Amino acid sequence: MSGHDDDVPDWAPRSPTDSGDYRVRRDFLGASYPGGAPPARRPGRDRPPRPGGDPAFLPSPPPPPKPSGPAHAAAKRRARGGHGAARLPRRRSGILLGPLAAAVGLVVLSGFGVYAFAASRGSCSGGDAVTVSVAAAPDIEPAVAKAAGRFNDARQEIGGRCARVRVKAAEPAAVATLLSGKGSAGVTERPDVWIPDSSLWTRLVQGSGRPPQDVAFTGLGGIASSPIVVAMPKALAAQLRDAGVPERPSWRDLLEAAGSADDSGGAPGGGAGGAIPAHLLRLQVPDPDRSATGMGTLMLAGTLMGGAPDGEAVFTGVVRTIREGVAASVNAEFTAFRGGAEQPYPVALAPERAVYAYNAGHAADPAVAVYPSEGSVFLDYPVTVLTKDAAKVRAGRLLQKALTSKASRADMHGLGLRTPDGAAPESFGTRTGVDPQVPHALAAPSASAVAQTMQAWAQLSLSIRMLSIMDISGSMAEPVAPGVSRLQSTIRTAQGGLSLLPDDSELGQWEFSTDLPGGRDWRELVSVGPLGERLGSSTRRQRVLSAFAQMRVKQHGDTGLYDTVLAAFDAMTRTYKPEFVNSILLWTDGRDEDPDGPTLDETLAELRRAYDPERPVQINMLGYGPDVDVNDLRRVAHATHGEVYVAETPEQIQGIFLKAVSRRVCEPSC
Repeated sequence: MSGHDDDVPDWAPRSPTDSGDYRVRRDFLGASYPGGAPPARRPGRDRPPRPGGDPAFLPSPPPPPKPSGPAHAAAKRRARGGHGAARLPRRRSGILLGPLAAAVGLVVLSGFGVYAFAASRGSCSGGDAVTVSVAAAPDIEPAVAKAAGRFNDARQEIGGRCARVRVKAAEPAAVATLLSGKGSAGVTERPDVWIPDSSLWTRLVQGSGRPPQDVAFTGLGGIASSPIVVAMPKALAAQLRDAGVPERPSWRDLLEAAGSADDSGGAPGGGAGGAIPAHLLRLQVPDPDRSATGMGTLMLAGTLMGGAPDGEAVFTGVVRTIREGVAASVNAEFTAFRGGAEQPYPVALAPERAVYAYNAGHAADPAVAVYPSEGSVFLDYPVTVLTKDAAKVRAGRLLQKALTSKASRADMHGLGLRTPDGAAPESFGTRTGVDPQVPHALAAPSASAVAQTMQAWAQLSLSIRMLSIMDISGSMAEPVAPGVSRLQSTIRTAQGGLSLLPDDSELGQWEFSTDLPGGRDWRELVSVGPLGERLGSSTRRQRVLSAFAQMRVKQHGDTGLYDTVLAAFDAMTRTYKPEFVNSILLWTDGRDEDPDGPTLDETLAELRRAYDPERPVQINMLGYGPDVDVNDLRRVAHATHGEVYVAETPEQIQGIFLKAVSRRVCEPSC
């Protein structure tokens, strides 16, 4: 065994064909090879070992010079089996080569003859053949290809026509892009049968409303399964266990401990009181736009947290955490495991089979799969026929049967995949870092739920560019709780909301009343720009927090609302950035009270004139208290396709703030 094999556990696959490495190219043209397709021959390098024991990579000795004349001709006749003197077998290195070489040659030629005969007898290359193209997710393609070989060997017939299957590895995201009518992302021809890693892809396509009219979706069921788990270095798992963290912590504890919010308030819940200390973990998640694991993480967050009182806040926080920890692929997630043991510790959202595969090559520094207590989303590897051709649908059903056979089940287990009902490979256990026990499977979302969640991701993952404007008029001093004024309650909500915005979001902060320094109704406290940008000795985020801390009510100040709205709208329109969602968020407890400012009609006329649908700036308003003139505020907001939200209690203000932030989810149709 080679030195490389010495580093691989005895449960791990040892050949490229069995390893699950989708980068190994395979072509199946008819009958399969008994041990899998033979490796491609490379001139001068991939010669089989010679019977004399010389390694195949050593150069062959130069051939003896060819004699000329009749003697040479006689030798050639003897070599062809003609009459002449018997030739003694040639010895080399003390080993008899003649009979052995003849035997080897006979086996090779016999094998070739059998293969050629079988291929000829079972040939399925005629124009009348039913040829089914299959696009399989790379991680299951090796097993699908083997099943296709067996299928082709069996010489299936459909209506008297020979059926054959051709398999190619294809990224599910690329096939989904094609089927959704959004163009080409590496796949240009629609397959007859699609085997992605998750039904989330088929539901996303069906929920998009864009698939071509001639695409039929005939679902034939899953052929394997792999739950999404939290993968972490084994040393970290031991550390958490020693600290008293449950073996199966909750998803919420894990996600909040991986939250990237700073000390400005943290994500809702902030990990306070959770089983895992806040900010201890650094989450890596494959891009939800390109990975079923990333997509499944969003579905999981929506399912588990959507019904909670603070579910919207938690989901928004999860989106931020995912966005800041997006990895290019599942394999790329594990590279962080080899970067040392500094906090925050790296963890990865990954399919269980990826942990199994990682440990096959990293026995000295393995990963551990953690299974959260609520259960998980399973990748289910569905077989879906995408054609209305009856013969191909029938062939697809026969292929699906082959893919659920005992032989195929063994192939799937070899890749670290469970059966559809969750039965694990015998190799699962402590040594391989994965638990053979079947985790609870969360309910599968509908096609519409998948589409809505991915729309929310597309919008919430966009960086926001927002100007926040706080009302500091005299009425904001009104108490709403013991020792808490209306302004203080509003600021607390704004501070919590600030923690949900990533550092590349752009934010600015104004305050307004009437007759502020400079003779205007508004005052800029922090200019609009990236929250993570340094402004002197501090970041913009810290400047905004400092502005909140120093904000005070202007005694006897009135509400210069319309003048402030027009100034803010003009500033954000002039500095519009198309790569952001550009908006204004104005907090107020009243109505316009500035007799020297513009009227409502003048304000509406100016907004309608200046609003550019190609460069939209949306005004959203948060009204707080009984004195809010909802109708007038709504007319102002609607002029820019914004909205007004009103709260009467401190408990309501946080909820309406989240609604205002999530308002961008429905862009541009809202």
